[in-house]
Amino acid sequence: MGCSIRIRGLRTAWIGVFLAMISTVGAQEFIGTRVESLDQSLTPALMGVEAVALSENWSAHTDRVPNLGLSDDVQWIRVILDSKTENGMLLEIQNAGIDELTGYMICDGKVTASFERGVIASSHVESTMGTYPTFPIPLTECDELTVLFRLKSSKPLLLPMRIAGPREIIGDSHQRDVLFAAYFGVILVMLLYNLFLFFSVGDRSYLEYSLFILMIGGTQLVLNGYTSYLQIQSLPWLNLRITHFFGVFSGLTTIVFVQNFLRLSRYVPWLHKLLNFYFVIYLIAFVLAIFGQLIWSYNVINFCAAAIFFCIPGSIITMRKGYAPAKYFLLAFTIFIIAVLVFVLKDSGIIPYNAWTFFALPLGSAIEMVVLSLALASRINQLKKESAIAREEQMRSLQLNERLVREQNNVLEDRVKSRTADLEEMNSTMRATLEELQSAQQQLVQSEKLASIGQLTAGIAHELNNPINFVSSSAQSLRRDFEDLNEVVDAVKTLDPAMEDIGSKVEALKSKLAKLDIDFTQREIDELLKGIEDGTMRTSEIVRGLRIFSRMDGDNFIQAQVNELIESTLIVLRSNLKDVATVRYTLADNLPLVTCQPGRLNQVFMNIITNAAQSMEGLER
Repeated sequence: MGCSIRIRGLRTAWIGVFLAMISTVGAQEFIGTRVESLDQSLTPALMGVEAVALSENWSAHTDRVPNLGLSDDVQWIRVILDSKTENGMLLEIQNAGIDELTGYMICDGKVTASFERGVIASSHVESTMGTYPTFPIPLTECDELTVLFRLKSSKPLLLPMRIAGPREIIGDSHQRDVLFAAYFGVILVMLLYNLFLFFSVGDRSYLEYSLFILMIGGTQLVLNGYTSYLQIQSLPWLNLRITHFFGVFSGLTTIVFVQNFLRLSRYVPWLHKLLNFYFVIYLIAFVLAIFGQLIWSYNVINFCAAAIFFCIPGSIITMRKGYAPAKYFLLAFTIFIIAVLVFVLKDSGIIPYNAWTFFALPLGSAIEMVVLSLALASRINQLKKESAIAREEQMRSLQLNERLVREQNNVLEDRVKSRTADLEEMNSTMRATLEELQSAQQQLVQSEKLASIGQLTAGIAHELNNPINFVSSSAQSLRRDFEDLNEVVDAVKTLDPAMEDIGSKVEALKSKLAKLDIDFTQREIDELLKGIEDGTMRTSEIVRGLRIFSRMDGDNFIQAQVNELIESTLIVLRSNLKDVATVRYTLADNLPLVTCQPGRLNQVFMNIITNAAQSMEGLER
């Protein structure tokens, strides 16, 4: 804070020195009433310099400082000198921004010397005393001594001309140098100070203000010819456009600084958008300058300068909305706008050219920077105030949120408890219902299984009855065959080789064998035994399939062979299917065991096969 006060005090004291210096400069005598200009309708380019000097189309000026306006044409002016009192003195033109400037000393109609000055002249620095172009008046005896100037510039041609001795010229130049050295010294101090604040605080406004200071100060440096000390003279392309570039960049930095400092996007959105439009126009002026359209570029820059006038209503609106730094901004830019207005009106020839109008812009920018320093300090206080209010508001919001969270937590906790109780009750009900459904399902499955077995019992009984009846009838036939064989065996047992009538006995036995047809009986016995074996195996297969099909597994999962389950189902369904369809099936070998509920899987197979068979009723087999 102390550093800020010292800086502002230094600048306030400097402004007093600046005013005193202006008063001194204001005593200079300009010779504008002695200046004559040539009508541009002529074509001086086709005439020699001496012929131009002797032309009868010269017109005199009545202003102390002639204003030739803004034109890309070559301009010619002349001044008739007093060879007795003014020889050995210097003629100074206090305009460092003339692009092309050549002076011709003409003695009695003959060119005795020529001097190239201007922005693009390579000998400008070495041949001038100070920042303004000067021309030495030769020490020659002439009846008529005239100086002729050829001028061309992309900026307004204001010609504050005076004739003075070298000591006076050098003294005034030193005064200006001291003045602008102090000016740029303060700018440098303010620049470093605000850059330090930017890196310390991190507020972007300080960076934008630093760029604003740099561009405004650089513009003053360019307008007063101090770029010649920066060796830009060796870069004619840049030197010719540097005034336009600084005009563009000072406008751009001003727009960015104003938008952020006044918070236009928040308080005055329409002005924020309007300044964006001017921002684009400034860029167009920059492009025009790059491509050599310097007259157009200068006019566009002057047009964009009108954007600064909108800062006044913008700052008023912002101030009315409670933004305190806007009042300092309003004061600073009002002073700066007045200075710019004076500078533009001076360039336009509307107001006279003098020390006050010439130094209006440096003076206005100096006062503006002092006031803007106060504005930035006020902005810091405003930010602190807003930050404190924001913290209080944040604290209130946090407390309110905390209270709301507690209340919501209590409500949610009550709802959770109530909902948990409801869910537990529902879970109990659903668990009981599920158990009942599972029990009913198991009973239903068993009922369906038993019902299916009941429906199949008659068919299975019939299926079992066939092989049993076959075995029973075969057993009776086998018994008769065995009785015949027993008779033969008994007869054989009675034979004894020692018997006397063994021959008759053997013949009787043969007769009996022929009568009983033993060969047929043996074949019949084989066939009956084979039939009994087939019937027994068929009965065993049916019983085995029925045992597999009808076993009660409940909900238990066991490992089973799918082929066995399918075969058992087909055995059970055989009697029901034989009058409906012919079943042909092929089962894969070496199927792995599967974990399943065999009883339920048998039920599935039986339903599938039964439905398939029933769907084929009435069709040709």
